[in-house]
Amino acid sequence: MITPRTEAAPAAAEIARLGGGRAVANQLLHTVTPIGAALDFLLLTAPGALRWRHTAQWPAAPALYFAFALVRGALLSPDAPTRCTYPFLDVTAHGYGGVLASAVALGAAFYALGLAIIGLDRIRPAPRPSEYRISSERARGLK
Repeated sequence: MITPRTEAAPAAAEIARLGGGRAVANQLLHTVTPIGAALDFLLLTAPGALRWRHTAQWPAAPALYFAFALVRGALLSPDAPTRCTYPFLDVTAHGYGGVLASAVALGAAFYALGLAIIGLDRIRPAPRPSEYRISSERARGLK
């Protein structure tokens, strides 16, 4: 997939040096949000709601972000410190072929994760109903 090169190291080091609000935002985006989504799915969502066709839709958001990141990277100056938001999207370091290979691998991983989530949705037990609800059982929107 990605062959490590010295050009990618500054981007990874930049991420590691985040401080203040940027460090908090990074943790919220990459750690807290996925954990919260998983807990919501496991504890608050009735099983059987997901369909197999959803697995084909989930990689669409990362694919759109990939296209946005490539266009953004092409428009910004090569010296811009925030040109590549993730080291694996650095076309200068990996070339378009390497970045595309990473994107395809990530897309396949998202698709496989989607299949696993659908499978888990089929076999997991229903969460116990909570006595503390925002809306009625019939509302089906808010939990």
